[in-house]
Amino acid sequence: LDLSRAKNGATIQFTGTTTFGTLKWNGPLVTLSGTGVTVKGNGKLDGQGAWYWKQGQQTTRPVFFQVHKAIHSTISGFTIMNAPYRTFSIVDSMYTTLTGLTLDSRAGNGVATNTDGFDLSCNDHITITGNTIYNQDDCLAMQSSTNTFFTNNHCYNSHGISVGSLGGNTVDRTTTVAGLTVQGNHIHDSDNGLRIKTIIGLKGLVKDIKFIDNELSNVRNAIVVHSDYSKSKGGYTGAASSQAQITGVTVSGLTGTVTNLYDIEVNPNAVSSWKFSGIQVKAASKGKLNGVPSGVAA
Repeated sequence: LDLSRAKNGATIQFTGTTTFGTLKWNGPLVTLSGTGVTVKGNGKLDGQGAWYWKQGQQTTRPVFFQVHKAIHSTISGFTIMNAPYRTFSIVDSMYTTLTGLTLDSRAGNGVATNTDGFDLSCNDHITITGNTIYNQDDCLAMQSSTNTFFTNNHCYNSHGISVGSLGGNTVDRTTTVAGLTVQGNHIHDSDNGLRIKTIIGLKGLVKDIKFIDNELSNVRNAIVVHSDYSKSKGGYTGAASSQAQITGVTVSGLTGTVTNLYDIEVNPNAVSSWKFSGIQVKAASKGKLNGVPSGVAA
């Protein structure tokens, strides 16, 4: 569904149920661009994810909804079901809000992979607020972007709210997350709560990150920061060699129930100015804090 040539100021409405056919391709199933565009409605978009999920992670799967060069636009109200792969890919957009959406891929629990809720790259002033997300990967994944607000969302069965994985050969707009506010969210039945992960051997910048008054329920790891992520291995290596700077990180007012309070393995030469306060989380274990700067409430 190509909405990339939406007229300035256009209103697009989804009603009823729109079911997409199945095909092994990269997608997107929907693409949106434009200035002052409103996309709304109470309709449902069904990506028939089960057809892809059962074929495994190596199958080529389409991104569901790409928001590309959307400026001063609003996306609200409708439901996206059964995402084959990543749900929203938001790229090169500015001053755009996504609100009141339901991302429902819970049919994929135990089967689906990589069904990220919102993936962001190279944006400025994106607001994602008041949404409900059921998925099997990151609820929010920030590869890069500035001045992002992720507030009052409910995330279920996910890998948590994540900055990263991040890193490249240089520090530029593609490897920088700066000015992120994550506030008033509820994370339920998830692997992680709040996470930052940077890639081994690479450069980047994670700066001015605020996690405020978020609530965790039945989460494995509350606060996760890793400088040892390997994209090729798809996991942590234990050797925190990322050169990406992680500075100005605030965690305040965190509540809920978790297994491990901390899962932190960072390069001590690449972290500074962290402040953790008001953490009232019931944790079975404190977990690990390796390489953390001073100011972290141990």
